[in-house]
Amino acid sequence: MNFQGQVVLVYLEEDNIAKAYFRIRPLMTQEGPIGETKDAFPDDGFLRIVPDRNEQHTFKERMRGMCGLCMIDLRNLPPEANKIRTNKNYSPTRGETNQYIIYSDAVRALPDDLLFQVVPDGALPTASTAQVYIRNGANIQGPFLRENGQAVGETAPLQPDSPEIHAVTVNGQDLLFYWPRCEAPAAPQAEEAPKEEAPVPAAEADQPDAPAAADSQPAPEQSAYDAIQALNVAPSATANRLREPAGRTPMDFIPEQPQRPLSGTRLYQTPQKQPPVRRAHNALMETVERERYVGRYEAPSATLCPSVELKEVHNPADSLKRALSSMWQTQEGKRQAVDVVLAHSGMRVMLAKVVSQEANDLTVAAMHSQLQELEAERLMTLMQLDDVKKNLAAAREEALGKLTASEQKKLDEIKAQEAAAQANLDALTGKLDSIRQEAEAHLAALQGDLAADQRCIIPQNGQDADKAELIRRVDAALKAAGFAVEEGDAEALLTAFALCENELSFYADAAEDAHAAIQAFAGALGVEAQDRGPAAEAVILPGGNAPVMLVGYQCKTHPLLTACLHTGAQDRKEGLCVPSFPEVPFYPSLDALPKKAPICAPVSKAAIEREMTAANAPLSDSTQAVILALRRAMADKRALPLQAVSQMCRFIACTQDSLKGGVAEAIDRAVCLYAVPYMIGLGKQLDEIKPLMAAMPRALKALNA
Repeated sequence: MNFQGQVVLVYLEEDNIAKAYFRIRPLMTQEGPIGETKDAFPDDGFLRIVPDRNEQHTFKERMRGMCGLCMIDLRNLPPEANKIRTNKNYSPTRGETNQYIIYSDAVRALPDDLLFQVVPDGALPTASTAQVYIRNGANIQGPFLRENGQAVGETAPLQPDSPEIHAVTVNGQDLLFYWPRCEAPAAPQAEEAPKEEAPVPAAEADQPDAPAAADSQPAPEQSAYDAIQALNVAPSATANRLREPAGRTPMDFIPEQPQRPLSGTRLYQTPQKQPPVRRAHNALMETVERERYVGRYEAPSATLCPSVELKEVHNPADSLKRALSSMWQTQEGKRQAVDVVLAHSGMRVMLAKVVSQEANDLTVAAMHSQLQELEAERLMTLMQLDDVKKNLAAAREEALGKLTASEQKKLDEIKAQEAAAQANLDALTGKLDSIRQEAEAHLAALQGDLAADQRCIIPQNGQDADKAELIRRVDAALKAAGFAVEEGDAEALLTAFALCENELSFYADAAEDAHAAIQAFAGALGVEAQDRGPAAEAVILPGGNAPVMLVGYQCKTHPLLTACLHTGAQDRKEGLCVPSFPEVPFYPSLDALPKKAPICAPVSKAAIEREMTAANAPLSDSTQAVILALRRAMADKRALPLQAVSQMCRFIACTQDSLKGGVAEAIDRAVCLYAVPYMIGLGKQLDEIKPLMAAMPRALKALNA
């Protein structure tokens, strides 16, 4: 199977990872899929890839980077450069099953615009090519980028029965590929037969050929000049604004100045690089010299033995000249010769350099002339711009000097108003300082009139905080203080604090633990719990909106946090007045040691109430039935106050949707906070109520503590 001069789609895989053996299977050419490649490349249809001598060190990395679909490019190779050869090490019995090898420089990655895979809509990430066509039923559109699905240029539809769409089997999977054929360049129109022409001067012998003119004038020079002049059209009305007549502009206030000579970069002719001197072309002299060279025999300069066989060596340049002379006799021969020469890589660039260095080339001369005109126009613009910049400062001063009297009057009025406002500000600042001094003196006098155990308290200014932040603060503070905190304890404590009528009670097995819980809770809210004692008095002044927590002191406008013992509850009698505020139990943790609590910023009481009571879902019938049953069971022993019942219902409504245990956990915590304080002290009478609390572990734990 000969692929000379073609591009072949192949599949590359690494046969032996340890030894870095690579092989490829030919799949398709531009004409269509290849049949069973085992017929051409036994035993398994693959070709072994061997490194080219120019990439001995980069062979493995480059091949691994191209594993998958790639191509064999044999288009721009000379006929004698056979890249596919027989494998000299072919031996199926020893593990070498590839009968043919291919050199690695012929294996290359797929260009983006050579081959396009046709994929269904929504399967772009699985495509094997960088650009794809999307198939939606019988509608095929493309190309699109595989990474983001963006269109590449203008998309175009494809017919489903297009002969350029091929089905190829890759690793047992049938894939569709669109391989557009490259149209061959159109052949030039046939030229007329050459006519008898006058002998060409030697200075013009190397110029490119052109169609013969009707008269004796050199047609190529005249046509090139006409083409350049046709391109040199006049610019549009908006192309060159330097020649536009002056109109009214914002710079009309600049006074007229006498014309000064231009002072810019001087325009001079750029020295051109002189082309190398070339020998004059004379067809007659070249023919005579060539024939004389062929017929001349030159004896070897070295001493050779008689048995040495001498062979004639042909000069490649001389062979080329002879071939061109033969082909240049007809128009078709000229066309073929030009096609062969231009087909070599780099030939167009070399010809362009040679043509551009010709001194009498009219195209280059016209381009240089236009370039000089553009340079002169650019320098003129730069010099005019310099003049405008120099006069800008003078124009600004002149514009400021032409301010009208009314504008100056307005400016004076604004300055006077500014001075009056500054004077009023200074007066108000002085009054504020005097008021502050009087307030401080009054506060000091009031503080002196108070007893030793009294104190003036000014609430702090609190900030807003959301529900999650409040729960995180309280949870971290209680854990740092050494208490056992479960999920939901912090939320229940904050909700009870938000619903209480400024009174809340903490209790634990030890009075010190209850006080520690109070301090931890206050620290989480960014305030300080003032321990004033049972007979203390305090004067709370108007101030911020943060909570003021007083331990052991009752105040109707600020929370009261009290601490009591479980042992003290045993002394309660049935007729003892029970407080109408919730009591929160705290249990120290046996697996943690107390540590320093985190410092938190003050938070406002309004933010706590807003965040913890925002969710207020109505109570279900089953929830209301549980509360009513509990009230009826306690009616004969100790009636549950309506205020406690109301706060219990609000607590359940605010927490039943957010606690992990749902409404059951909300009822359990509500009973523990609001009903258990009234049940303690009933003694044996609790045995009749406990069956109703079988699903309330927290309430039972508080009762049995």
